[in-house]
Amino acid sequence: MFSLDIKKVIKTQENIFNVLKKAKANDRLSHAYLFYGEEGTGKKEMAYALATLLYCPNGGCLECDVCKTILTGNHMNVDYIGIAEDKKGIIKEQVADLQEEFSKTSLVDGTRIYIVDGIDTASLAAQNSLLKFIEEPINKTPTIGIFIAKELSNVVSTIKSRCINIHFSAINHADRAKIVVGMGYDELSSILATALTNNPDEAVEIINNNNFVTFKESFLDLINISKQKDAIYYYLNHLSIYSSQQNLNILLTWYMLFLEDANICDGNNASLILYPLCDKIITYRKKNEGMLRDRLDMTLSLFSKLKSNVTAKNVFHELITKIL
Repeated sequence: MFSLDIKKVIKTQENIFNVLKKAKANDRLSHAYLFYGEEGTGKKEMAYALATLLYCPNGGCLECDVCKTILTGNHMNVDYIGIAEDKKGIIKEQVADLQEEFSKTSLVDGTRIYIVDGIDTASLAAQNSLLKFIEEPINKTPTIGIFIAKELSNVVSTIKSRCINIHFSAINHADRAKIVVGMGYDELSSILATALTNNPDEAVEIINNNNFVTFKESFLDLINISKQKDAIYYYLNHLSIYSSQQNLNILLTWYMLFLEDANICDGNNASLILYPLCDKIITYRKKNEGMLRDRLDMTLSLFSKLKSNVTAKNVFHELITKIL
């Protein structure tokens, strides 16, 4: 049900949890919250943590029967809607079903909670229906709405203005990598994987993917290219892999990190993201010091082209032709 461990979320987003906990203790919880931020930052998990604060006799222990009922999606006063597998966003019919559910009298006393996961994907009609729901609770039952968004700009201003807006910052890259290292993975693999996701558990899945070693080795080959003939060989040898937009995005992400490190490298690896590659970064900087900014700009432009539906094959070709 959850992509992250709720206890880890409470620890990494402790400031947010403490704000909610204090509001509950002072009977000052809002009737509506908007949790927004990147994927893997614990927004959904925190929504359920808030629900446990309301009902748990031990103040949100996450262990008791009440908490387990909430966390497994079986509490009668906690409703959740998310994006259906065959849809691209929340649709108006889901909102209508939620309203229909809230029109019925609950068998459990207390505040009712509804969680809308993906409010930023909802159509204008669906968001307007939710706005009415926020403003006019059915049956005068005390309710708390928790809306979850990745892109705040896609949420209508009238909903934003009626909610307490709480931003979920990503766990910084170094801390994410340390979590994965603590699970038994080597430093470089952990750093590379956590560059692709904010979720340490997803990073572990990436490392365990059969293709990860191939991607990692091809990245190391890329940063070792120093001659034109090596670049040509690399292009021919890796074209089948990087004709895929998804695969090429991984390579560009790692190459960008490498270039950024080379740009700031001063011989001290403490500030480097890819610090296990410190020697390679220092050598690369010495050989290419006058071209680092141009290569950073070039790589950024390739990201833009890839997002603009230029074929991965053409973007990969441009990367290799301009890498020297």
